[in-house]
Amino acid sequence: MQIKDFSNAFIDDIIEIENESFARPWTRAMFESSAKNPAVCFKVALENGKTAGYCVYWIAGGETEILDIAVGKEFRGQSFARSMLALVEKMSKEAGSGAIFLEVRESNKAAINLYLSSGFEKTGIRKKYYITEDAVLLKKSVK
Repeated sequence: MQIKDFSNAFIDDIIEIENESFARPWTRAMFESSAKNPAVCFKVALENGKTAGYCVYWIAGGETEILDIAVGKEFRGQSFARSMLALVEKMSKEAGSGAIFLEVRESNKAAINLYLSSGFEKTGIRKKYYITEDAVLLKKSVK
C-alpha cells in the first residue's frame, strides 16, 4: 500500500468509493473544493496502482478534524483505514495538534469499532446531525 497526495487522476475512483460508502455522499465539487483549499490535507491510499481509499482532514488551532475517510468495498478489512488514521496521527503530531476529532453515523458500527480500537474515545452525540440519524463524536489525544 502507498499513500499519496490527491491529484485529479484519482477523482473518479474517489467519487465511486464515496458513493458506495455513504448515504449522503460528498459531491465532485466538494472534493474539488477541498483539494484546492490549502488548509486541507487530502490523501489517497493505493494498492497496486488502484485507488483503495482516501482521507480528507485539516489541522488548525492545535486540533485535527477528519472531514471524510473511506475505503473501497474490495479493500475493506485490510487495514487501509487504519493506515490512513496512523498517517493523520503522525501528521498531527508533527504539526503540534493536541487531538484528532471526527463524527460518524451512529449506525456505522464497523467504523465506530475501528476508531475505538485505534484509540479514539466517544465524547458525545450530535442529535440528527445526519438529518435522520445521530452522529457519534470521537476524539483521540495526540501526544
